[in-house]
Amino acid sequence: MATTSTAPPAVGTGSDQLQADIVAALRSRTTLPPYDEVLRLIDTLKGHLAPLVDQAKEHHPGDGAWHQAIAGAEFQLRAGPGNGLVSATHRLQALALCLLHFQRHLHRHMAAGDR
Repeated sequence: MATTSTAPPAVGTGSDQLQADIVAALRSRTTLPPYDEVLRLIDTLKGHLAPLVDQAKEHHPGDGAWHQAIAGAEFQLRAGPGNGLVSATHRLQALALCLLHFQRHLHRHMAAGDR
């Protein structure tokens, strides 16, 4: 089952919805979430991550550390959910951590004037 549904509109880096989506993806559970929920969250997080990757490319084109982070994020954006619920849940968590990294570091750099 592919996760190529229409991406949600981009949300600002400090939005409550962005934070809620990250928390939902990283929530500790004793059972796995429903597969449809995992696929929906994967699509949602990809929708949040893509504009941050574009922003990082624009503001940090020659920075080696950012180049590596961008390459990792682009892999996350291209990757599918895997073969089942466990792999999809792992993909979801990897996306959430990647998004959290970009959100924190881009916000910090932008606030510090590294534009």
